[in-house]
Amino acid sequence: MLRKNVKNKKAKVVVVFIALFIMLSIVMNLRGHLVIKKGVVLRYRVGIIDRVKKEIDITIPEDVTEIGNRAFANNDLIDKIIIPSGVKKIGEFAFINCSNLKEVNIIGSLEIIKKGAFYKCTSLDSINLPDKLEEIGYYAFFECENLDIIEFPSSLKSIGKFSFSNTALKSVKLPQSVEYIKDGTFSECKNLEYINLSSSIMRIGNQAFENCEKLKVVDLTDNLEQVGDHAFYNCKSLEGIVFPDSLKNIGEFSFSGTKLKDVIMPDSVTEVGACAFEYCGELENIKLSKNLTNIEAETLCGCYSLKEIDIPEGVTEIGNGALSKCHNLEILNIPDSVEKFGFKCFSETKWIENTPVNEDGLKIYRDILLEATDIQENLVINPNINFIVGGVFQDFEKLESIILPNNIKCIEEYTFQNCINLESIEIPSGVNWIGQSAFDNCKNLKSIMIPESVKEIGESAFYKCENLSEIELPKELEYIGENTFEGCSSLKKIIIPTNVKRIEKGAFGGCTNLEDVKFEGNPEYIGSSFYETKYYDNIEEDQYGGKYIQTHIVGFVDKGKKEIIIKEGTVSIANGAFSEGSFEKVLFPEELKYIGDFAFSFCKNLRRVELPQNLIYIGDYEFQFCDKLEYIYIPESVEEIGELSFVGCDRLKEVVMTKEVADKFWYISDKKVRYID
Repeated sequence: MLRKNVKNKKAKVVVVFIALFIMLSIVMNLRGHLVIKKGVVLRYRVGIIDRVKKEIDITIPEDVTEIGNRAFANNDLIDKIIIPSGVKKIGEFAFINCSNLKEVNIIGSLEIIKKGAFYKCTSLDSINLPDKLEEIGYYAFFECENLDIIEFPSSLKSIGKFSFSNTALKSVKLPQSVEYIKDGTFSECKNLEYINLSSSIMRIGNQAFENCEKLKVVDLTDNLEQVGDHAFYNCKSLEGIVFPDSLKNIGEFSFSGTKLKDVIMPDSVTEVGACAFEYCGELENIKLSKNLTNIEAETLCGCYSLKEIDIPEGVTEIGNGALSKCHNLEILNIPDSVEKFGFKCFSETKWIENTPVNEDGLKIYRDILLEATDIQENLVINPNINFIVGGVFQDFEKLESIILPNNIKCIEEYTFQNCINLESIEIPSGVNWIGQSAFDNCKNLKSIMIPESVKEIGESAFYKCENLSEIELPKELEYIGENTFEGCSSLKKIIIPTNVKRIEKGAFGGCTNLEDVKFEGNPEYIGSSFYETKYYDNIEEDQYGGKYIQTHIVGFVDKGKKEIIIKEGTVSIANGAFSEGSFEKVLFPEELKYIGDFAFSFCKNLRRVELPQNLIYIGDYEFQFCDKLEYIYIPESVEEIGELSFVGCDRLKEVVMTKEVADKFWYISDKKVRYID
């Protein structure tokens, strides 16, 4: 009987213990709670009551020193959070996509807000930055579209890229401690009307104020040295700006699409990027720096109100379309120092319209052939001409033959494009460069002599020259661009000279009769350059399906193997080489340096990728839509990762790379990044 009572008591204790455990679990699940370890908030577990209330106010405990990475990520219930004085750091993406978070109250001594901390907190309209804050990371407040006011403390030293992009800020005052406005920091701030730059600012980064449509006036500080690409692009209301004497560089598209009327460029400026003042339709006056050497492509394109301009002595090159569509430009002073004129650099201007036409139907300024109007089938160009502007003979279908002057040094871009009846041409011996699409679609071109002096043949230079049956590449040639000889269906053989370093994708693609290809050397990179040729078809694949040219893999035949081994010594993988492969794993050689665009895109079964230690370049869209890819290791040797390399990799859980590389490529923010020490 006694033994039975003891058993009953033990059973009751167990039942009570289980009941207490269940009740504790219920209570824990009823009320949400923070998971804290060693002073770090790791995550917040949402409770049943939280879900019923649909809004949560959270106060972080006093003994917490850090809010961990992704601690509150994707929590759409938090309405307000109070961060106490003990917290020194808010981790990466700590509050990413907390779409209901409206107010953040920081009490005391926070020092660091890491990358993406409040990324896409679309309801956030109030946050105070404490006096000890030193760093705001990349994308920290990106797309906080209701955040309309912010006060930066004097302690702040660094504001990360795109940190306040696409917010509702109306004004910005930067402290003296900030010396550099990084890329995209205030881009897409549609309501931003006023910025007060501290005198310590030395550089404004790329896209820093891009598409700030209400911004009217900017006072650039006396220490400013560089305005980055797209810095004030499409700031449609920007009317006035004064450039300081300290300024050295003005980036591409930096003031494109603004309302600037007068520009006085100090002589300290040595570089102005392409399209810098493109489509500044109200620009009436501009003084260029005396220390410019180039007027880059489309720098002043579409400045309709511009009537007169002086090109400074010392400028040697005027780029493609540099002054095109300046419809009212009538007075143009060009110094003797200019040696190179780009494609349509003066098109659609009164100046070119007013240039007289000679008896051969040509417009010539000094020793420069600017434009052709009505020319004959056979043309001999004045031997005193030293330069032919790009595109001069573009679309002249009746041109059959032409003798070029011996003084020219290059065949500019588009010069003979679509001259479909041009049969032969001899390029002068001093030419060292043949530009993009120079002979594109010259369907009747049968032969051409390229002098030994030519070092580079540009993209699509001989594209679809269907009757070109023979061509000898010069010994000094170093580069063959994309699609250079694509569609030259009569071409049967080619010798690649020793000095050629790169053969880009499509260089000989679609040369359907090309069968005999000899390499005198070993280029650094060969893309998918020989597709749709007999030469490519005759390359035997190895046991794994790889097609190799010397130390380059240029194609792949899927043999249904689960594992692919790329042979030792391979230095490059051509663009698209393994695209849509069915394999699960790839083993890379240590010698590999380059992986071309799309090389592993749509490899639906690929699960893990460990890239080799000497890899330098990963191309665009590299692993896009590799649905099962879960892990990738990127070595510290990598210098460049192309655009959208991991787009559509929905199962990618872990990316291992150096922090330096990771900071450049924010678009993997939804992946777990483990840094290499």
